[in-house]
Amino acid sequence: MEKQVAVAEEVTVMGRPVRFTYEEVPIERIELDQDNPRIRYRLQMERNGKTLEQIIMAMPEVKDLRKDIEQSGGLRERVVLQENGNKLKAVEGNCRMVCLQSLHHKDPNNAKWKSVPARIVPKDVDAKQIAVMLLDWHVAGKITWKAHEKAGQVYHMVHKLQMSQEEVAMYMRTSKSTVNRFEQAYRMMVDHFLKIDNEKYQADGEKKWSYFDEFFRQRDLRDELKRSPDFGDDFCRWVGDGRLTRGEDVRLLPSILRHPEARKKLEKGTPWPEVLKVVEQAEPEQGSDFFKLLAKMKDACSNAAQVKEILRIRTDKVARQRVLDTYEALVDFMQLADVDPEEVNAESLKAVKSA
Repeated sequence: MEKQVAVAEEVTVMGRPVRFTYEEVPIERIELDQDNPRIRYRLQMERNGKTLEQIIMAMPEVKDLRKDIEQSGGLRERVVLQENGNKLKAVEGNCRMVCLQSLHHKDPNNAKWKSVPARIVPKDVDAKQIAVMLLDWHVAGKITWKAHEKAGQVYHMVHKLQMSQEEVAMYMRTSKSTVNRFEQAYRMMVDHFLKIDNEKYQADGEKKWSYFDEFFRQRDLRDELKRSPDFGDDFCRWVGDGRLTRGEDVRLLPSILRHPEARKKLEKGTPWPEVLKVVEQAEPEQGSDFFKLLAKMKDACSNAAQVKEILRIRTDKVARQRVLDTYEALVDFMQLADVDPEEVNAESLKAVKSA
């Protein structure tokens, strides 16, 4: 007679019901999922003869998790398993599984470590549904993945599962542009940075994720990559060789690319502060909060969209006085800096003649 299993939980995923059952599963029946988003990247980078269990246990956060599980005497949340031949695969909770396996190895006779509380996913639940549930649990849910792990899952769903970016964005509860950025950044990191120059920078991949995320946030850099695909290799080497010292430095790259002398220095390996000095000489606002404000004010005053403010200044005495006060302060500042207003007229006339 076939065993009757009671459904403990039911959810709807991609328009289809998924029914979980709750069971205590003998630990020896469970295998790890090598395609899990948190493991996939590390497994690719760090194998070198190590077992999957060794790679996971070497993660700092897993060591802390093991201590917590040992002190608690078990799991506070069930792992998620799915039938896979004679075994049950851990589709969610691989780190907890490695901790339990380690504790079982340490104390094999302790009943607490002989079985695992689990939610069992039916065998007919496909890889796309699993991927969507993982997004629910770890992107929109309470236990969030690191940014590069989210990007890795996006890359997996788009390339391996052949899901559209619109689909992934919907299930991730974010915009298509964010999904597109994650996919492009992760692809550049995995397909270019980790493989370039005989995998020279492979060990640094995870630490450098923010550089690639910042790259695809910058429209000027995306445009440069379209014009010159080799620029992607240049960028990977700049990151790998430490020419960009922080992920935030990528935000300054568009300014460097605008100035051939600065770019040349960067390509030669000139220290980053010296590269920035070249840019700051041409664009003072890059190294000064004062000049940043001055540039913003100039843009605001030159922007035709400020019609509302212009009309207000014409009729609002307080607003009008604010403009006059600012003008007086600027004139006083120009006098202190030995800037003659006549210079403005001279420069304007020169610009007209050269046009």
